[in-house]
Amino acid sequence: MTSRLELRLFVIILGLAILTGGCFYAHVGAGEVAVVRTPSGVEKRVYQPGDWHIGFFDKATTYSARSQEREEELKVQSSDGLGIILETSIRYHIVPGEAVELDQELGNDYYAILIGPTLRSQARRVVGRFKPEEIYSTQRELIERQIREGVEAAIKGRHIELEAVLVRNVQLPQEIQQVIIQKLEAEQSALKMQYVLAEQASEDQRKLAAAKATADRQKIESEAAADAARLKARGEADSVRIAAQAAADAKALDAAATANYEKQVQQYLTASILRLQEIEASKALARSPNAKLVLMGGAGAHTLLDLRGGDDKGRPYP
Repeated sequence: MTSRLELRLFVIILGLAILTGGCFYAHVGAGEVAVVRTPSGVEKRVYQPGDWHIGFFDKATTYSARSQEREEELKVQSSDGLGIILETSIRYHIVPGEAVELDQELGNDYYAILIGPTLRSQARRVVGRFKPEEIYSTQRELIERQIREGVEAAIKGRHIELEAVLVRNVQLPQEIQQVIIQKLEAEQSALKMQYVLAEQASEDQRKLAAAKATADRQKIESEAAADAARLKARGEADSVRIAAQAAADAKALDAAATANYEKQVQQYLTASILRLQEIEASKALARSPNAKLVLMGGAGAHTLLDLRGGDDKGRPYP
């Protein structure tokens, strides 16, 4: 019964092959590439998206050329042997032009054969270098980078491009996690206190600098005022000295002028001129209404002049 059914199926397939010209069509969707395997071996051609005419006994294997992501929960140990669970995700894509080589070397199960084991191995290797508190808090980015670099080096040349390795969460035993949280809180409190002390020291420094600047400014102003007072006093002293010198110079010039005048007059003042001036003075004195006696002397002789005249009635004075 089974052989008859198989025979009928073979006849139907053979009939369809004859009706279709002994060929089938392979459909390659968007974001995919395909590799065709024939009875004589794998074709070296990579089929791009579209509908392709292939042989009746050929088989098309499709591969996604888009970015793919897998989540992995990795059980690893820290440097002190503590069991840790890393919740990770890995993103990757195949190299489309190398789909034939990928098919021959790894096949469609390339994640389970290559990527998954490599990720787990590199995670154990990297995490084993760190302490639990480092893995939980400060070194997560470093761990991600080192795991990614390790996986990238391991799959290089295997027709797959690694895009990213992300550590989404770290699970520690509850008691260890609580201790780490308390330690981190204590460190944060210490850092906050250091910040407060640093701010206070900075404020003290600022106040000290302001006080020093004020003192320096007052010192400069005081020195400037003293210099101004000294300059003013020096100016006043110089003014007095210059005025005294000018007065002395004027007095000396006046004395010199007087002496020069007298010298000039002495050159022309003769006995005759003096006698003439004496007579003129006597005349002026005689014309005065007052009574007077004048003793005149000159050239060794003395003359007494009576210039008294008379009273209102013409009588001489006694």
